[in-house]
Amino acid sequence: MENAEYKAKASAEVDYEVVVVGGGMVGAATALGLAQEGLKVLLLEKAPPITEWSHAMPYQTRVSALTRASENILRNLGSWQGIEARRSHPFVAMHIWESLGGEEIQLTAAEVGAPNLGYVVENVVTQAALWETCEKNEYIEFLLGDEIKELKLNENSLKKCQNSQSCQPIISLDMKQNGTLTTHLLVGADGAFSQVRSLAHIGLDTHDYQQCAVVGCVKTEASHQDVCWQRYTPEGPFAFLAMDENVSSIAWYLPLEKMQWALSLSDEAFAQAVTEASGRRLGQVVEVAERTAFPLVRRHAQRYIQPGLALVGDAAHTIHPQAGQGVNLGLLDAAALIEVVTDAKAHQRPFASYDTLRKYERWRKGDNVIVQRSMEFFDGLFRQQPGLRSQLRHQLMPALNRLQPIKQWLIREALYGREPLPKLAKIQ
Repeated sequence: MENAEYKAKASAEVDYEVVVVGGGMVGAATALGLAQEGLKVLLLEKAPPITEWSHAMPYQTRVSALTRASENILRNLGSWQGIEARRSHPFVAMHIWESLGGEEIQLTAAEVGAPNLGYVVENVVTQAALWETCEKNEYIEFLLGDEIKELKLNENSLKKCQNSQSCQPIISLDMKQNGTLTTHLLVGADGAFSQVRSLAHIGLDTHDYQQCAVVGCVKTEASHQDVCWQRYTPEGPFAFLAMDENVSSIAWYLPLEKMQWALSLSDEAFAQAVTEASGRRLGQVVEVAERTAFPLVRRHAQRYIQPGLALVGDAAHTIHPQAGQGVNLGLLDAAALIEVVTDAKAHQRPFASYDTLRKYERWRKGDNVIVQRSMEFFDGLFRQQPGLRSQLRHQLMPALNRLQPIKQWLIREALYGREPLPKLAKIQ
């Protein structure tokens, strides 16, 4: 069957070949990548982002440290130019130290011959750039302000799927405002509290870290020197993420019971608390902007897929954010799903079948587990209590800082991601 004939037949059976629920960074990237391969996509979102931009806009509270793999994905989708036209900042090194013993590790781009270790970008900037590209694509339609009440496999589709895992399922979506929609593939990209995951009755494994993250932007007395600084303290890690000259985004991890305390401080008191938490590494904090906080919980969906359904990003997993890997993992999910679906379509195989989507789940689930557990290992290792772990840190950190091959491996893993990488995550 020719591709054009296959596409026409697939489109005739359903309203949309793919419905993506959630228009955040990962959802928009998924919709865009599938549409660029000629699939008819509906992007469902509560409200569109603001795509108009002014450099006078205040810095936003939520940012991400985008890796080279994420940069490649966004470049290959055609959205990186929109990020560069708005606001981003490269960082060339990470400097990690602990408050008790003073041991330090420095990871630099020069050690792997790279121009930088990534970019700190406000989440709204990445989302706006992706939406700007989506709006130019004729294969994407948008549905704003509606929600799914119920989803189910079409009865005829279900009968076929019971006897064959290679069928092309049809999912019916009962909407609150727009009647019923049908699709071959429903993608849940609707965040940690995913409605799609809940309606699909997919279980969730969770672990409460009993910590919170306090985030926002501050201006410091000294320049960050294009370096991301992370200090481990008895209460938890504190990080400066380089944003602009003397402006950094902060990520301050505290016991959960201190979340309201951090939010209730006056700007002057908060600036002083941040100065002390950072060990005055960038001098005095002289200005603070809006801040927010949220509890930290590890979540992992027990399954990423069903026939006709796939979860990506935070809908599938959340991790401890101390290394900033959350959105990077989500963009890799998106890139992997795009590759699996479009490969099946190119070979005239049902792209929403269980067999096809299982390839995506096998590709991404194990990698996400490894990163989740790695973050927990580092969090546990750097707990600032005296004892065996403290002695281990005192020995390991200076040794690691001298072992160039290990440092280079760690930097490459963080910057480029674990192989096999999706095609979109590579330079094309």
